[in-house]
Amino acid sequence: MSASDDRSTRVRAAGRRTVATLAVGAVLGTAFLVTDRDRDARLEVSTSIVASDVQRVSAAYRTGGAFSRGDTLWFSDPEYAVDLGVTVQLMYYTADGVVAGVTNDDAGDAARDYVYVGTDGTVRELDLPGYVVPGTDAQADRLAYLTQRPGGWTVHVVEASTGRELATRPVEAPYTWAGWDLPPIGLSGDHVVIGVDRAQYVLDWRTGERVADVPGERLPSTGGGRALGGPLGARTYALGDSTELRSTTDLAARDETGGHPWASNELSPDGRFVLTVTTMVGLDEDGNVTEVQDGAGGDVVDRPVVHVTEVDTGRRITLPGHGRTYGWTPDGRLMRVDGTTVTTCDGATGECSQRSVPAGTGTIRLAGRYFGS
Repeated sequence: MSASDDRSTRVRAAGRRTVATLAVGAVLGTAFLVTDRDRDARLEVSTSIVASDVQRVSAAYRTGGAFSRGDTLWFSDPEYAVDLGVTVQLMYYTADGVVAGVTNDDAGDAARDYVYVGTDGTVRELDLPGYVVPGTDAQADRLAYLTQRPGGWTVHVVEASTGRELATRPVEAPYTWAGWDLPPIGLSGDHVVIGVDRAQYVLDWRTGERVADVPGERLPSTGGGRALGGPLGARTYALGDSTELRSTTDLAARDETGGHPWASNELSPDGRFVLTVTTMVGLDEDGNVTEVQDGAGGDVVDRPVVHVTEVDTGRRITLPGHGRTYGWTPDGRLMRVDGTTVTTCDGATGECSQRSVPAGTGTIRLAGRYFGS
């Protein structure tokens, strides 16, 4: 082992011991973790991003997204890497970086902390409770999350890159459907979307005013000033007045009687496209897909496809895959990983391009999925 390899190993081990208390400052090319217990002790987190790369990294991130394996997070290109020294469990898009849920346990079983990782190589602690799942806006430097308070919840809107709290707003609405302590939350522009009972509560976080609900009791799927709602999340609505923009109801799978439709719909982070999946997957104990079935009838599907609908025009394409195949990039391209190959596809044309990431152990995780990938 070389001296540099030995130093990297020691730095990573130190990072794992202190993830629960990290506070972070950063400079281009090298990021430093500073523990709360000893402000003079600095733990190095390596990054390949230097000042001259920043504009290229930001542009690559918009079109190529972010993904990780183990401790390492890439912005689109394997040359643009940040090694956090702790396992990356979740990643959510903001305008120029990701909010990453990290853990000091490779299996992802330990308590989670959140950090902001910028496309300029900065890494900063976020003072979020580890049990929350934040909503982020891929078009802005913001995140939102909920905390409990007597009689309801408090919405917190935070500037992601600095951790500065921008607003807190009280919310009261009945919530029982998901079984979690806090309702799920989404964020787009001036609007926070909260998945409470019977409909999605929409709040203008700047004014504190409640605006028109989005129909449907569901996990918020938001982007570009829009949200999905209605049965199966098959309708796209404009946030603010809940004007219906597009429906994908006709794509739902149905059983032999023609009833019991089923589909899973997801809005792209920029709000331009809806991904519709009509199949379900079976998984083994390691999370690998073992079988794909029709979502309504249960028949095995040998060549599953997903549907992509452009909200403004209604134009549609199909791509090979199922519900575990694709993630998104911030600008609305579909992204998939096969081994060490990352593929991105244009949602309007279906044209795809590929790039490779270094071989290694562990699963590659895609950014932008609510519960990770």
